[in-house]
Amino acid sequence: RLSQYSFRYMSKLFPVAIIDKSSQPYQFRNEPQKSFDKITIKSGKDTVTFENYLKKLHIASFIVVHKGAIVYEKYFSMLPEDQHTLQSVTKVITSTIITSLINEKKIDINQPIERYLVELKGTDWQGISVKDILNMRSGMDSYSIDFSTGPFTNPKHKNYQLESALGILPKADNTPESAFQFIAGLKKDKAPGLKAEYSNINTFVLGWLAERVTGKKYADLVSERIWKPMGASCNAYVCLSDKGIPWPHGGISATLRDLARFGMLYTNSEIRSRNESLISFSQLKEIFEAPPIGHSPIPFKWAYQWDLASDGILMKSGFGGQALFIHPEMETVIAYYNYIDKDWTIDNMISETALAEILKA
Repeated sequence: RLSQYSFRYMSKLFPVAIIDKSSQPYQFRNEPQKSFDKITIKSGKDTVTFENYLKKLHIASFIVVHKGAIVYEKYFSMLPEDQHTLQSVTKVITSTIITSLINEKKIDINQPIERYLVELKGTDWQGISVKDILNMRSGMDSYSIDFSTGPFTNPKHKNYQLESALGILPKADNTPESAFQFIAGLKKDKAPGLKAEYSNINTFVLGWLAERVTGKKYADLVSERIWKPMGASCNAYVCLSDKGIPWPHGGISATLRDLARFGMLYTNSEIRSRNESLISFSQLKEIFEAPPIGHSPIPFKWAYQWDLASDGILMKSGFGGQALFIHPEMETVIAYYNYIDKDWTIDNMISETALAEILKA
């Protein structure tokens, strides 16, 4: 119950910066598809309707958009106007800011990070390309999704130290005074480019990079480059540390419709209509053609911060069961919010079977 509440009201728990909505909000067409009422999903020993399947997963809200029309939308434990946490789905909003800056030639993806962040010159970050950081291949943090090492519970863990410095996790005796100095002082786990390893640290550096290159604050960058141009109908916000530092790896909260509206930016028609300014077709191709990591039952890629990209579908998930699926060619976006169980390692994501049934419908 605590996560069900806090995931809807992060702004009551942390300082935030507002991400401004558009003065001309995008108007979704409302075209509910009766075919969704015919979907049945096998869940355990039972076969249930699609709506009851979502309820079993205690999903808070769910939307499907096809060619700019809402074809399915349900709210179970939140309201349409609620700004729900995206958790790590925030990462692909951050990466979209970076791709937009690359497409404007304000960032060269192949340049080393210290060209833009001079504080990293002479550190273990020196020589690591923007591309390797964008693709989770920096080599700076190998253990963030190895829960046995305690990324959220062990004060000695790199992720714990970053997130305690940002006020996300409880402070410890060794909590860094400065998140930026902490990042600069990190030591490599391995050489860059060798292996994709999911890490909040990489995304934090991308947020720092975006602010440095533009001279603007993270929330303003999301507003100016994404939220306003896409026609967001509601303000969003990003959580901050007590020193005003944003969480570019997991801090955004937004309405479900605006998350779906963001997803539409990755559909072929929108990429074309925006002249490939936010994301280009060649960048999209890179994401899909990136090799999956080895020795995993799930073919994670983490290229450009996206979790999965196969069978025509892009996917990014967030802690507790937040998700964004995009089929660029089918012009289809699926988005939903959830909250966590007592066992927080259970994410209650929809199954591949359910995803296939949605696309079929």
